Amino acid sequence: MNVLRQLRHLIIPVILLAASVSAQDDYQPRIASSSKDAELALQGFQIPEGMKGQLMAAEPMLANPVAFYVSGNGSVYVCETFRQEVGVEDNRSHMNWLDNDLQLQSVEERLAMFRRYLGDDVSKYGVEQDRIRLLRDSNGDGKFDTDSVFAAGFNDPLDGTGAGVIEANGSVYYTCIPKLWRLKDTDSDGIADDHDALHHGYGVRVAFRGHDMHGLTIGPDGRLYYSIGDRGYNVITKEGERLHRPDCGAVFRCDLDGSNLEVFAHGLRNPQELAFDDFGNLFTGDNNSDSGDKARWVYVVKGSDTGWRMYYQYENDRGPWNRERIWYPFRSDEETVAVQPAYILPPVAHLADGPSGLTYYPGIGLPDRYAGHFFMADFRGTAGNSGIRSFAVKTNGATFELVDSHQFIWSILATDVDFAPDGSLYVSDWVNGWVGEGKGRIYRFEHTNRISEVAGAGVPNMLANGLQDAAHSELIGLLAHVDRRVRQQAQFELVRRNADTDLFDLAANAPQPIVRRHAIWGAWQIGLRSAQDSQKATAALTQSIHAAIDRDPADDDLAQCLKVIGDIVDRFGVDAAFSLQTRGQLLLLCRRLTESENLRVAGFAAAALGSVGEDVDGEALLALLDRVNNQDPVVRHQCSHALWQLGQRFPGLLASLNAHPGDAGRLGLVVAMRMQLSPELAGFLSDADTNVVAEAVRAIHDEHIDAAMPALARLAGTPGLPDLVLRRVLNANYRLGQINNASVVAAIAADSANPEAVRLLAARLLKTWNQPLKKDPVTGRWRPLRTDVAGIRNAGSMASAIQPYLPAMLAGSDKLREFAVEIASTHGIKDLIPTLRQLLLDEDNPETLRVSCLRALARLSDNIDELIELGQKDRSESVQLATLELLATRKPKAAIPALRIAIENGSPLAIQRSIRLLGGIKEDEAELILLAAFDRLDSGQLPASSILDLLTAAEQNGSSQLKAAVNSYRKSQKEAGTTLALWSECLEGGEAARGEEIFFGRSAASCRRCHKVNASGGEVGPDLSKIASEKDRTYLLESIVDPNAKIAKGFETVVVVTVEGKVHSGVVKRDDAQVLQLMTPQGALISISPDEIDERTTGQSGMPSDMGKNLTRSEIRDLIAYLATLKGEGAAAHGER
Repeated sequence: MNVLRQLRHLIIPVILLAASVSAQDDYQPRIASSSKDAELALQGFQIPEGMKGQLMAAEPMLANPVAFYVSGNGSVYVCETFRQEVGVEDNRSHMNWLDNDLQLQSVEERLAMFRRYLGDDVSKYGVEQDRIRLLRDSNGDGKFDTDSVFAAGFNDPLDGTGAGVIEANGSVYYTCIPKLWRLKDTDSDGIADDHDALHHGYGVRVAFRGHDMHGLTIGPDGRLYYSIGDRGYNVITKEGERLHRPDCGAVFRCDLDGSNLEVFAHGLRNPQELAFDDFGNLFTGDNNSDSGDKARWVYVVKGSDTGWRMYYQYENDRGPWNRERIWYPFRSDEETVAVQPAYILPPVAHLADGPSGLTYYPGIGLPDRYAGHFFMADFRGTAGNSGIRSFAVKTNGATFELVDSHQFIWSILATDVDFAPDGSLYVSDWVNGWVGEGKGRIYRFEHTNRISEVAGAGVPNMLANGLQDAAHSELIGLLAHVDRRVRQQAQFELVRRNADTDLFDLAANAPQPIVRRHAIWGAWQIGLRSAQDSQKATAALTQSIHAAIDRDPADDDLAQCLKVIGDIVDRFGVDAAFSLQTRGQLLLLCRRLTESENLRVAGFAAAALGSVGEDVDGEALLALLDRVNNQDPVVRHQCSHALWQLGQRFPGLLASLNAHPGDAGRLGLVVAMRMQLSPELAGFLSDADTNVVAEAVRAIHDEHIDAAMPALARLAGTPGLPDLVLRRVLNANYRLGQINNASVVAAIAADSANPEAVRLLAARLLKTWNQPLKKDPVTGRWRPLRTDVAGIRNAGSMASAIQPYLPAMLAGSDKLREFAVEIASTHGIKDLIPTLRQLLLDEDNPETLRVSCLRALARLSDNIDELIELGQKDRSESVQLATLELLATRKPKAAIPALRIAIENGSPLAIQRSIRLLGGIKEDEAELILLAAFDRLDSGQLPASSILDLLTAAEQNGSSQLKAAVNSYRKSQKEAGTTLALWSECLEGGEAARGEEIFFGRSAASCRRCHKVNASGGEVGPDLSKIASEKDRTYLLESIVDPNAKIAKGFETVVVVTVEGKVHSGVVKRDDAQVLQLMTPQGALISISPDEIDERTTGQSGMPSDMGKNLTRSEIRDLIAYLATLKGEGAAAHGER
């Protein structure tokens, strides 16, 4: 009997209720039963030559693993989630509360929002839990055999996904919005009995599911670092300071007791994991926004802003994020150079598609190639497209560039990756999908020729037992150990033993650079202990700088010492952290080192000057900015941040430097003043350098510096203003709201020299002038006008302000002409009636324009009957249908006969529109017509394009007979027995233009995240540029509502067991009656006859299965209509029409 027949009942596991091993509570989540699937999956992984894989644990021992941590003794803490979409929500499934979410400022407000929208149902958020599971190998056979629920009960309505865990100093730290937890197991039974919430207030907004707290790691300074996605934060520290940014992701750090919490960097979108390299540089992988942008590899620098704001997500074009190329690497091309802001720190490179888990090679256990390499889990929804990437960085000035990026382990839906004490690599497997199916695995990968080196170096023993009993001389020797984890433990133990003198001496004089580096970091820890210790540390590190200069003026020790000194001073202040003598020496050194040719050294010298400098040092920082001349983004940031710090200590300093002659220096100065929110930025709006002007404009507008807003508004009329400036000038005038501001906006809309997008924005603002937008039209931020400002908008005089500019707008593009017509209608400009009538009667005009004129005339004209008669006689069906809509709105009962005729004798479009209009007419005759339409539906005579409209109209009417007709139709759909049948009314009748906007712009759909059309979009799923030439509408609809029914060729993964018991896995390349062809993870193409296949299991599609929750049926129909146009026949890319 072959392998599969022995295990047939285990191939597809049965979902059951798995009781927790722990008696901690009675919670029993749904977890899949045991099977051989995990072992079979291992055979399908692409594994590097010389390595072997081993299954360590699988369901039901664990399920839905988001992240994990391997402790020094080899035990593994796993973050398990069971609350995805049943407690951890996503705005895409609740677009009705989006505007409310954009306003939230605290987690308490979020809870109030839940209660407002959900009522008593908010209690359902507490049914499922997230938790930490502890896996242990009790008998040393290399496989986990015992498990316990270490901590559970994370199911408060405010709780997010528990997505980060780490063990340090006898405590386990756990990130679960809204809290950072410290947990302790005081009786060593594998269950935490001490739960301490160190902070509260993370996760202000709902945003996207998965944008949670994560990334826990211990820095070289001994502090706890962690990250949060763009759900934001409003946290009061133990010292009483409020940290508040509700609209972006960030990296934090604090002491292990939770004290001294600070924001290390912000402006991130979803930085899931953090990792330090051997030089103490911090990096993260940040996810893209599903708009054709790329995921990014980010160098996380103290005080930096990466530029993302969560409200960008809900702008169809993602606002400045895309328009100003914020996500592009620095100086990627000429266009990026022209528009990318200076206040951001751009990414190092584009990397991966779904950056998730992240770790750094400890230095032993793999071939020499992997020295200095990172390992990242790239989560892309399906195993075949996911896995572990490896790559390294090399210095490029003060920043870095990516090198040796490649797939390391592939065809596994990895969520996290970490190195075990024995040098092997552990990977967690989510198994399938996006929300968790009650499955989960931990795999171990070792390099067979190198793994023994780890044991030989004593690593497992030292990590398991610690170094508290090691001799002092042994600890010093271990600072040069090949394994970074051992070096760090030795450093921390020397600090714990107060070996200050030895560490200070080693920092200056140790012959090995790696020893000096750890000694410098040890001095960092010492200096952070107290103000008294800070003086000792800064004095010693100043001497280390002298020693480093004597060795090599470009020695990285200089950068390390400068970074550490600045950080110590930032905690205790200049006066407390130095003796006068030390400070004097250090000032001279910093000023000298800002002139270093080594930009990494110069940048950290600049940063240190911000912490310790005098007011005169502003000139040194400006000089460095001029010398670098915007060629290094890290140095530019460090100088700007240092200027801001000096400006905080010396009020008025930054404004006094505004006459600096260097363009690059002034640009950095503007960035510093942005950090200050300085109204003095208005003075730079007339700067001779256009980049300086643009940066000042961004700062004033985007940071809401109201005192400078009038000056920004007055920029209108300045020749040659770029798009990014014009948009903000427009909005400044819009917000000021006086009649003269309206004239300015109208003039911009009328000027044909301005970019089309800017003219259309101006027109939109004019149209909404009397009912101002609550969301910023440039950024998408919730930004309603103050009541006192809104009150000055005088509708009575708007006509005279706007009317002179309408002729020029009417001479513009079709879209602008439509806006002009709508503006005239909105503001009651009756003088334009003859022009509108002329435009309506001209059959050469676009139908959309003519329809707009009809609607405007209906609002402005006193003779509605004449207008209706005119429209009914028009030869354009669009005009006729618009007239019918007008009649149904103004005289609904009189419209019924015309609607009946259209339904009985009209075109499919006329039938569709007329049925839709009947739904809003509460008359018996209207009900009878709709019931007759159901009879036509039953007999197959109603056009398929009108079915959804009929169902919608019947529901809108609400009569008992129509409700029964709808129920009867829905029953017939269910009886068809397929998911596709339940959505059959979405096949025909959509509007392709709206579908295109949904595909490319709607966050609720996120199609563009994975799919590419005409070179625009992502690469996770199939390219859809020619999909309509290959597949029909039925296929397209099924792929959306039932994505696992048919998976696109090249994206379906299978595991096959032959009648001889052989197991094959791979991506399907051909599948027909003659042969099944698979591309194996190793790249080989194998062919299997169907007769040889004994059993076959198919992987799930990476396509989200909940599109029906995120889009209405009408929107899905529009999306199908758009996809049906994609035939690859030279179609324009989105945005080029």
